[in-house]
Amino acid sequence: MTLPHLAPYDPLDPAHHADPAARLAEARDRCPVSQPRPGVHFLARHDDVRDVLTDPETYSSVDNFALEGAATTAELPAATITQLDPPDHTALRARLRRWFAPAVIRKQEPRVREIVTDVLAAWQPGQKAELHHDLARQVPTRVVYTFLGLPEEDWERLHQWADAIDDILPKMPLDMPEFVALTRYLGEQFATRAATPATGEGVLDGLAHPADGKPPLTPFEAVIHSFQLIVAATDTTGSLITNLLYELLADRSHWERLLADRSLIPAAVEESLRHDAPLQYVLRTVKQEREISGCPVEPGDRLAVSLQSANWDERAWGPDAADYSLDRPAGQATTMAFGYGIHTCLGAPLARLQARVVLEQLLERFPELRLAPGYHREAPEGLLLTRRPARLDVVL
Repeated sequence: MTLPHLAPYDPLDPAHHADPAARLAEARDRCPVSQPRPGVHFLARHDDVRDVLTDPETYSSVDNFALEGAATTAELPAATITQLDPPDHTALRARLRRWFAPAVIRKQEPRVREIVTDVLAAWQPGQKAELHHDLARQVPTRVVYTFLGLPEEDWERLHQWADAIDDILPKMPLDMPEFVALTRYLGEQFATRAATPATGEGVLDGLAHPADGKPPLTPFEAVIHSFQLIVAATDTTGSLITNLLYELLADRSHWERLLADRSLIPAAVEESLRHDAPLQYVLRTVKQEREISGCPVEPGDRLAVSLQSANWDERAWGPDAADYSLDRPAGQATTMAFGYGIHTCLGAPLARLQARVVLEQLLERFPELRLAPGYHREAPEGLLLTRRPARLDVVL
């Protein structure tokens, strides 16, 4: 095992996160299980990541994302689905799955198209635009608020609160004003739904009036699960869209291929998820003594499980793993961008849908889309959990 100060990659070091490729490659090659901080092991290889994520009996999700300043599960009024182990996780996932069933997601497509059309309505060919804040962030926020059934007149302030929280994750204090305001608002919305007859519209209404005969969630539970959906859906999906468009425009031959062949759009989205995982890592806590790639881990140790490094592992993806390729064979390995195993993201199909619709409409409306002259990709300052450019300046 390497000493903490010799670990090639520290997920909480902004200098490491800003340009991670070389450091993660060194970690995979030289020390696939390192110790960047006392009691914290960093997992870099695809197979180790997959094995840990498929063994919840040995590696617990309790306190997932709680590392150096983030709230622990015990501090929250209710645990999010990402912080639960079976059987609690199994029961909650079964309850929430109804809103993410394939047939339900397909029904969302017309509304997603309306939202994207509305965002792009005032844009004209030839003008300059910044695609992350003005498009990639706008679409997922409007989609998730629609999905929850929240009034449109409240979307702007919800957007401001969610942005402030996303910008500091995972280090979110529970007395943060935006967290207090957002959870109070969600509590009020849930109470309104619970006090009125069921409408069958929106997740909040469904949480207040379960259709499966089960008792409704407590107000605390409903608020936390709605909060989790907002924060997860806005930042990761926004990052997916931004990363996707950057890769297609940084080497514009990719964009030209999509203009000629729209059937490549699903492959473009999947390769973006692999090449630029929006969520960089998840955390697990060791429950039983084990060895991972020859490194002993003890009960209570924390594991920072690198989704991004797993997606760049040459052992799984071949010698061109570092490249963005529209020709990557399907089924070559398992993409970890949405997690794996029992905690695979429920909202993954909705995120893919939004990325596809955004790309379809941009190709149709702005075929000459290109990066702005002089544009240089820079990482957002202090953003440690997600991967994306700070901004994406283009000419439409």
